[in-house]
Amino acid sequence: MLGSSGINAEYGDRGGIEMNANARVQLMAKLASGNEMRPKHQTPASVPAAAVEPETDLGQKVREMFGGPASGSNHPPSECFVLRNMFNPLTETDPYWAEEIRSDVIGECSSFGGVTHVNIDKQDPNGCVYLKAPTTSIAVGCVNSLQGRWFSGKMIKASYMSPSDYHRKFPGS
Repeated sequence: MLGSSGINAEYGDRGGIEMNANARVQLMAKLASGNEMRPKHQTPASVPAAAVEPETDLGQKVREMFGGPASGSNHPPSECFVLRNMFNPLTETDPYWAEEIRSDVIGECSSFGGVTHVNIDKQDPNGCVYLKAPTTSIAVGCVNSLQGRWFSGKMIKASYMSPSDYHRKFPGS
């Protein structure tokens, strides 16, 4: 039975404590900050109010722990970006796996304004999907949304590409 904290007070057959999704996110945030968990809007009397961080989205904080927005990017934000860890070409068996990934990525990016070009490098061992958005601001929304999310059991790593590198790789895109 889950208590009000979201942690199962009884040990299950799997060995360990069962936690709901919210409890896991809170635990990850606690581990990331190194601070004890406090209810919202409470600060210890010894900490000046100005020194307390404003409230943040715990999901975003967890994503940042695992690489942050545009992890591994050596380029400033641009309309061109790449998603890594989207697939493993050695284990894909469905004949339509690339089309399914294309559809999923286009669907996710559509809420930010869509993409104008998608290329899935079916042979890449890093599982790369290359994308180009109509504007840099749309690409930033896509990258920030997808970075650190899980897809088919793998964590997505999103990073920007320079437009010149992208166009060299995909002429006419």
